[in-house]
Amino acid sequence: MVLRIVMADPAGNRTAIVRTPVPANARAAAAAGIMKIADLRAEQVGFETAPRRGGEGRLEMMGGEFCGNAARSYGYLLCSERPEKRTEAGIEISGHTGLLQVTCDPEEGMSFARMPMPERLERSMEGYPLVVSEGITHMILEDLDPAPELVRDLADRYGPVYDAFGMQFLRGDRLVPVVCVAAAGSMVYESSCGSGSLAAAWYLLQKEKTGESRQAVLEFLFREPGGDIQVRLVRDGEGGLTGYMGGKIRLEQEQELDLALPL
Repeated sequence: MVLRIVMADPAGNRTAIVRTPVPANARAAAAAGIMKIADLRAEQVGFETAPRRGGEGRLEMMGGEFCGNAARSYGYLLCSERPEKRTEAGIEISGHTGLLQVTCDPEEGMSFARMPMPERLERSMEGYPLVVSEGITHMILEDLDPAPELVRDLADRYGPVYDAFGMQFLRGDRLVPVVCVAAAGSMVYESSCGSGSLAAAWYLLQKEKTGESRQAVLEFLFREPGGDIQVRLVRDGEGGLTGYMGGKIRLEQEQELDLALPL
């Protein structure tokens, strides 16, 4: 099967956006094949599908998970194709039940997604914070290094429990993300992670007990292996929070791949 793909690079978290319709039962094989192509350096794969809820487009991730970087990449791609040079796109993405707004600045090569906010904070059996969000749960590991034995142990324990499970190794403003997706059977040391960055910012807000502060806008910058991710938490008049995540992004020219898929 010949697949049309566009590679997006949001802070190094290289995302293959497959534009050719691929049957649901063949997406896992297609994603595995794409991620094996060394020249692409893809960390994840999303499949463009027909919208279900009135969005301008829909992206189904390879394991049905939510991914903030993929969302802002797809929104940026749709904005770049509009002849009127629109700077906003309302998209749908797996792991999220509503529309997700992406704001783009083509001249600066930036895109930001309005993110679904975390639902609650839990603790693992080891006492690590677990930020539970729609579509993905992130474990925040402060002042710890991503030692292979620790990563594998946590992946074995928690990877099968959640549709998508992230480990966010946080040391100051440095963040190293590792993400497991159960349906895809994958564990990836990611160059950056959008939902993990938002989870880390939200956790720090709770930890420092500034959640009750009346400060209207809180800014966070996380330096990740592939680049910087910015998070902005905006408080409304009633104390509710809205989260935005984004930063630099780059799109490559569309290309075609010929993959053998079980159809």
